[in-house]
Amino acid sequence: MEKKDINIEYGKILRNYRKKNNLTLENVSEISGLAPRYISQIERGESIGSINTLLNLCNAYKITPNDILLGFLDFNDDSKKETYDYKINKLSLRDKEIIDDLLDFLLSH
Repeated sequence: MEKKDINIEYGKILRNYRKKNNLTLENVSEISGLAPRYISQIERGESIGSINTLLNLCNAYKITPNDILLGFLDFNDDSKKETYDYKINKLSLRDKEIIDDLLDFLLSH
């Protein structure tokens, strides 16, 4: 993926999280301390921002950088397995059972 395409996709992801949280650019500006115009530039892919900018936006949307950046990584099968293992290990026993039942259902169809 080209840099321009990455910036545009990154911006779309951020805009989607803002909208999921029912926040306006002004709301995010108040929470993050970033200017509404700057947030808009990031959402349009015109700017990418710094790590601090990313963290400020993540805090505003109550998400982690992984929620935004994980989709940009090219995983080989081993690293995908490690990622899934890590996520599953964070779940409660009940949630693990639900995931197991869901996998069984999906594999049976």
